[in-house]
Amino acid sequence: MNDVNNGYGAEQIQVLEGLEAVRKRPSMYIGSTDARGLHHLVYEVVDNSIDEALAGYCNNIEVTIRSDHSVRVVDNGRGIPVEVMPKYQKSALEVVMTMLHAGGKFDNNAYKVSGGLHGVGVSAVNALSEWLEVEVRREGKLYKQRYEYGKPVTAVTLIGESTHAGTTVTFKPDKTIFETLEFNLDMLATRLRELAFLNKGVKISLKDEFSQKEEVFQYEGGIVSFVDFLNKNKNLLHEKPIYFQKQKDTTVVEIAMQYNDSYTENVYTFANNINTHEGGTHLAGFKAALTKVSNDYAKVKGFLKGEDKLSGDDVREGLTAIINVKLTSPQFEGQTKTKLGNSDIKGIVETLVSEGLSEFLEENPAAAKNILSKALEAAEAREAARKARELTRRKNALEISALPGKLADCSEKDPAKSEIYIVEGDSAGGCFSGDTLVALADGRTLSFKEIITEQAAGKEHFCYTIRTDGKIGLERILNPRMTKAGADVIKVSLDNGETIICTPDHSFMMRDGSFKPIKDVAMNDSLMPLYRKLSDFNEPGITIDGYEMVLDPLSGSWLFTHVLADWYNRWQGIYKEDEGEHCHHVDFNKLNNNPTNIRRLIAEEHLSLHREHVGKTLHREDVIEKCRQIRNSQEFRAMMRRRMQQPQTKKILSKNARAQWENESYKAYMAEKWREFYNNNEAYRKENNELLNRIQHEYWSDEANRTAQAIRVENYFANNPEARKKNSALAIEEWKDEELLAWRREKTKQQWTPEFRSKRAAAYNKTYYRKTIAALKQFEIEHGKLDLDAYRAHRLDTRDKSLLRFDTFCKRYFNGDEALACEAVGKFNHRIVSIEWLEERIDVYDIEVPNTHNFALASGVFVHNSAKQGRDRKFQAILPLRGKILNVEKARLTKILKNEEIRALITAIGAGIGEGEEFDIEKTRYHKIVVMTDADVDGSHIRTLLLTLFYRYMRPLIDSGFVYIAQPPLFKVKKGKSEFYVYNEDELNKKLVEIGRDGIAMQRYKGLGEMNPQQLWDTTMNPESRTMLKVSLEDAIKADEIFTILMGDKVEPRREFIEMHAKDVRNLDV
Repeated sequence: MNDVNNGYGAEQIQVLEGLEAVRKRPSMYIGSTDARGLHHLVYEVVDNSIDEALAGYCNNIEVTIRSDHSVRVVDNGRGIPVEVMPKYQKSALEVVMTMLHAGGKFDNNAYKVSGGLHGVGVSAVNALSEWLEVEVRREGKLYKQRYEYGKPVTAVTLIGESTHAGTTVTFKPDKTIFETLEFNLDMLATRLRELAFLNKGVKISLKDEFSQKEEVFQYEGGIVSFVDFLNKNKNLLHEKPIYFQKQKDTTVVEIAMQYNDSYTENVYTFANNINTHEGGTHLAGFKAALTKVSNDYAKVKGFLKGEDKLSGDDVREGLTAIINVKLTSPQFEGQTKTKLGNSDIKGIVETLVSEGLSEFLEENPAAAKNILSKALEAAEAREAARKARELTRRKNALEISALPGKLADCSEKDPAKSEIYIVEGDSAGGCFSGDTLVALADGRTLSFKEIITEQAAGKEHFCYTIRTDGKIGLERILNPRMTKAGADVIKVSLDNGETIICTPDHSFMMRDGSFKPIKDVAMNDSLMPLYRKLSDFNEPGITIDGYEMVLDPLSGSWLFTHVLADWYNRWQGIYKEDEGEHCHHVDFNKLNNNPTNIRRLIAEEHLSLHREHVGKTLHREDVIEKCRQIRNSQEFRAMMRRRMQQPQTKKILSKNARAQWENESYKAYMAEKWREFYNNNEAYRKENNELLNRIQHEYWSDEANRTAQAIRVENYFANNPEARKKNSALAIEEWKDEELLAWRREKTKQQWTPEFRSKRAAAYNKTYYRKTIAALKQFEIEHGKLDLDAYRAHRLDTRDKSLLRFDTFCKRYFNGDEALACEAVGKFNHRIVSIEWLEERIDVYDIEVPNTHNFALASGVFVHNSAKQGRDRKFQAILPLRGKILNVEKARLTKILKNEEIRALITAIGAGIGEGEEFDIEKTRYHKIVVMTDADVDGSHIRTLLLTLFYRYMRPLIDSGFVYIAQPPLFKVKKGKSEFYVYNEDELNKKLVEIGRDGIAMQRYKGLGEMNPQQLWDTTMNPESRTMLKVSLEDAIKADEIFTILMGDKVEPRREFIEMHAKDVRNLDV
């Protein structure tokens, strides 16, 4: 260390202006008042210590995030001068801490090299802090002064002696100015690590009292270690980094560089420790020398022939380099200090690189060959990419529209007002041929084109759908439309003789309720079927004739369609069940089962209404004669006897009995009888006393309560991974206790309550039914009829106990009626017979189905509805991508430009791809480019692939703040008629506490298609209510490292990264 008194005293402190307006306009001094500005305070204080290091007086800096949200920075420099400055009649320390532009950096004798704002930055930190304390160790003395809101509250006080020199600054940011006081350890570590690389040998430590984490940064290799750090997960072309250093007068230039096999360059430039993001003269000198030396060497060694030459982009492909200059009077262009303007630096750097690189190439011919070979491959790829771009431009010029066909564009032409959402799946851009028929609840089948025409005239339509509970139901049809012009389509032939023409990626519903793109459906896959029929008096249990019935795939039973409409109306709150026991068709058309055509009436009103309109219904001559014949038949009389034993009839009788309880004398009589029973029945009293226990059971039977508890447990173990091992070891030890085992056996016996046994039996019954009927259907398909002998042999061969004997199957589910069982087997599912790809492209159509997102075609199968249309077509465009785009981290530009999805993305955005003239940010068609993917593993992967593309090849989009990530909700919580959308698990827990857990219904969204268009608009796309993450580049070095780890060739760093951060992931789907 140099002499602490070397030319640094009060006389070196100069004041250019006072401390004014910092608290009123903090963003003018530190950039912002968000997390970025908060961390900037730490950087400013550390920069003072680094200035001491640059001057050669400091080699140790300690940064501590304290538990009260204050920060302490300690260095072993010379210590800020404390003597009084005659001009200001104040201590030099107080002048430095309270006046802008006061500091030693303005005196070349105090600091030959300075990059920080010593005196400028620290006074701004003081002004923006609730309090700040400075301790100075200087000339064997220890001094202290305290400030509050930028003003001194104590004088500079001698408080003791010190054997060391240095300065300690402790400050607490003002919570009334900053949006947050939470410091990010990773963000601080990145900057401090960078400073340690740039200042060889300086030790910088970072400690967080909240997490008790501590990191130490010290690199004797300096920027050579920096290059090693940047290239640690990449495949290198030569073993050690190239390094050269040169000093001219007081200017020092050092450069470290190394090539890897990637296709992008990572060149970082610094001037006096300031990251010059926009480059400057030092970068210009480096590039010029690198290009010239590479070309000269390539020609001399025969790598280049004739007039061939390598471009700057060619020789920088795969290059990682650090350019670090230290100079006395840096000139920065603009206020942000991101571009170095000193003209003499270009020549110094150019000379240094020319000499050093030429020497390296001559002395290392093997490395030189690898480097030049890569540059030549880059040149070839660049030429191929140029031809590909030119071909694309010519093709677009010949087409009617240069925009991708799958792009659903907006009408707005001003890019600043326009948005594009990049979504998954081509199903958002196409579906069925226009003449495909949809099964409607009003008894008709209409094509998509006909539905569009009728809805334009104001008519409503309802379709059949599979509800979320697996039962069949009805839903409203919304937004019928043509979704894509000129789409590729296929013809699907079903086993019932029907054919469907649709896009190959459209999803069909499988028999288990899942979805699969039709092109991936195999011939042995079961499709969810739609079966309809008219009711018949001659069938057991049927009392009304000629009404439509549909087969419920969950239970295998036939349901009246008007009952489904009644369910829908009650669910929607149109009316309540107690408004009447009869369902009435408003237009007297019993085949029109639109929910809007169904209303509930009490029996008397219903009968009266039909009497008034009897001429339209019962009193038609044909109806009268038919009824007379029916009543005189033996079948009718037998039916009436059976009816009295049916559950529905018993229910009516029960209802009549309940009416008795409206009689007050009858109620008094029964109350007296109940008291006698209770007093004389000990067993019943015991059961009554166990009421609390049953209430507990009811609480935990509520899925919402179990889900909330599961989330709490999951979060606990995610944050405490060691607890799982510890608990496992304790459990193993505990279960060795014989008394505990005996207690557990007894408790298990007690838990097998009648209710538990009933639920368990119901679950088994469902499994037995599903597996048995599926197996019977398979043998019917294979043998052309229901071959019970073959099924029986299969049961015996497989010994699968979940496959029931056929007679048992009939008795358990069809009251012993084999005919009904055989019918259920025949109608269990549909299958495809063939798929034919059609050459002709056609316009395709689809509809939207809220809540359930599926509907039935008239051909007898259920399909998914159109997705992701909850946009404002005026200013929001949609670009669907088919599957996952190419991983550009592992590909050259030529291969990238061959990828159809990437080409569509480039064309839609309009700015081009690459660097320099090939990318024009002014031509960007949308100033909000929103990545909107599903909350599952595939969605996360697609999002990462897109961000990699933007970062590597369309970087100005990120730098300009045009790239965003949509934030759809993770949960929908419903209580009564109120619905709430929550975006993470913490918010979910708070909402459950706020509204209570009783009576809630909760849905977790994994795909955007699970939301209807209105929900998607309200939660994710409406500018008034949505939340979006803006993608910004806080740290280019960290970004490069993360993209290399996640998307690069090496598996081991990726595995280590996932293991390290797994405990921080709350939900692996998100």
